[in-house]
Amino acid sequence: MTSEECEQFLTCARIGRLGVTIQEGPYVVPVGFGYAGGKIFFHTCNRGLKMESLRRSSSVCFEVDEALSDATMYKSVVVFGTAEIIDDEKKMIPFLQKLIDKYRVPAAFEQYMSKPGRKREEELKSVRICLITPKRITGRKFVRD
Repeated sequence: MTSEECEQFLTCARIGRLGVTIQEGPYVVPVGFGYAGGKIFFHTCNRGLKMESLRRSSSVCFEVDEALSDATMYKSVVVFGTAEIIDDEKKMIPFLQKLIDKYRVPAAFEQYMSKPGRKREEELKSVRICLITPKRITGRKFVRD
C-alpha cells in the first residue's frame, strides 16, 4: 500500500490492535482509536496491564486490518512507534473530542459529559490518552478478481 493508502485506512478503520510487551511475552489488545496529524491515539484506563506495559516501555506496535470472508480482499497496516501517555486534562480533551466525534453522535465534549450518568471529574481522573508517534508504517493489500 502507498503511504497515502495507509493513512486513509488508519483514518477510517474502527478497531486497531495495540501490541506491547509484558513479562509473559507479547500482549495484543483491541482498541477504538483515532488518527490525526500523523499520530494514532486512544483512550484507556489509568490502571491495568496495558498501562503498566506502556509505563515500562514506550515501544509499541499497532495494527489495523480488514478482510472479506472468502479471502478475495484483505488489507492491513502495521505501525511501529513510540507511545506517550497524556494525563493532563486540557491536553486530553481535544483527543477525547475526536473520539466522541468518531464513535458517538457528534457533540461538544462538555455537552457529551453533561449527559445523565456521566461523572466528568471522576471519568477524567481515571482516563488517559495514549499517543503513538510512528517510526515506521507498512501496509499490505490483496484483491483477487
